[in-house]
Formats: sequence, structure tokens, C-alpha cells
Amino acid sequence: MTSKMKKVLGIMFLTLSILFFGLGVHFPLLSTKTRILGINWSYEALNLFDSISFFFKSKEYLLATIILVFTFIIPASKYIELIFRLIQNKVGTISQHLDKWNMLDVFLVALLLLNFKMNSNIIVMELRIGTTFISLAVIFRIITISIISNIKKN
Repeated sequence: MTSKMKKVLGIMFLTLSILFFGLGVHFPLLSTKTRILGINWSYEALNLFDSISFFFKSKEYLLATIILVFTFIIPASKYIELIFRLIQNKVGTISQHLDKWNMLDVFLVALLLLNFKMNSNIIVMELRIGTTFISLAVIFRIITISIISNIKKN
């Protein structure tokens, strides 16, 4: 595969990853239902920012900060870095450090923490479409990294 074709594929997969990440941030990650005796009393859908604000309101500042940094700030900076990498055809030192921090594993830990904090016999939690979008964003980002890491400068 030529360098030009790799660059086009990299741009395509990066665009898809950014699109899925945006959708994942916008759409609900999970929903909660309060169910007593089989009757649903309340329903709430939470997106990424709702979960962060939930932890801040619960005075769980460390958890809120970890989720904010590892599921939003680092991935957003990684996307910016990948755009520059595609434009300049070179890998920076920041890139090498950020490649180690894939957002999927940290994101799943964040969901589990939120689930353990909120789940009980009365509150039922279900994953929603935002979780799928975030997972797809991670997959396409990893594909992008593997494609563009092999591009040789012309």
C-alpha cells in the first residue's frame, strides 16, 4: 500500500473515529430506572458529562477528575495530535506517550465505577448507544494509529 493511500485511509478512519466520539459524548452512555415491585418509577439517561457532574455533586472529586481526564481530555488531545501527525507525516514525543492511554479500558472502568456507585436492587442500569459509539471511536482511532504509524515521508 502506498503512502498516499495510507494517508487517505488514515484520514477516513480518523474522521470516523472523531464522529463516533462526538456521538458517544452526545448520546446517553447508560440509563437508570428506579423499579419497585416491578413498577418503573423514574428513568434517567446519562451521558459522559452527566456522569462527571454526578461524581462532582457527590463530592467524589478524584473519580470525577479521572473520568474527565481519561475519557474526554486525553482522547480530545489525542485527536488533535493525530490530525497534526497526518498533516506533518511525523510522530511526536507526545504521541508516543498518549498512545499508551487508550480510552476504552479507562472508559469501561469509569462505567463500572458509576454502576457500582449507583446500582442497587431498586436502581437498574443499562448501557445505551453512547457506549457503542465510544467503543467504535476507540476501535477506529486504534486502526488510524496503526495505519499512519507506517506512513513514510515522501
